[in-house]
Amino acid sequence: MSKYGTNVTKLITQFIAREAIPSGGGVASAVEFFQNPERRKQVLEAAEAKAIQAIALIKTAPDNPFGNDDELIAGELLKKIAERKRGLTPRAPDKWRA
Repeated sequence: MSKYGTNVTKLITQFIAREAIPSGGGVASAVEFFQNPERRKQVLEAAEAKAIQAIALIKTAPDNPFGNDDELIAGELLKKIAERKRGLTPRAPDKWRA
């Protein structure tokens, strides 16, 4: 992931955590993630793709105030994630996510 800046790398890490231990998962999911190299590879690839896709979607939005700066966009996404974790921003129901 060294080809990315700090914020993009942190955003990918957020996606890794979400992929490695899905909603409703627990210690068993975490253990399985660390013990299964194929699953780890799969999770890392999926997380990177989803983070890059999220940035790309924001870039194409007609009301995008961030321009084409991946680091700036990732930084704003990280701020929203932090707000959500503190309970300041409601999370979309799982049924609306792919």
